[in-house]
Amino acid sequence: MAVDVFSEKLEAVLRRHLKFLDQQQELPLDTELSLLGLDSLSAINMLLDLEETFEIMIPDELLSTETFRSASTLEAALRTLV
Repeated sequence: MAVDVFSEKLEAVLRRHLKFLDQQQELPLDTELSLLGLDSLSAINMLLDLEETFEIMIPDELLSTETFRSASTLEAALRTLV
């Protein structure tokens, strides 16, 4: 991910919720988050974590599998909200 505060915060949140991503492993931007360990329960927890971290409310229309498909799709959606 690009080195900026937004990306650093996003990566920290993702690492807390992606159980198959090793801490030393680089975050693959286009890998499906489900392949990195994101399941329905961890997605809900991650959603709450994202809203708290970025002080935003993610609208219902962004609560889709496409938004949460990969780190890059999630980042693009979140950048529209901050």
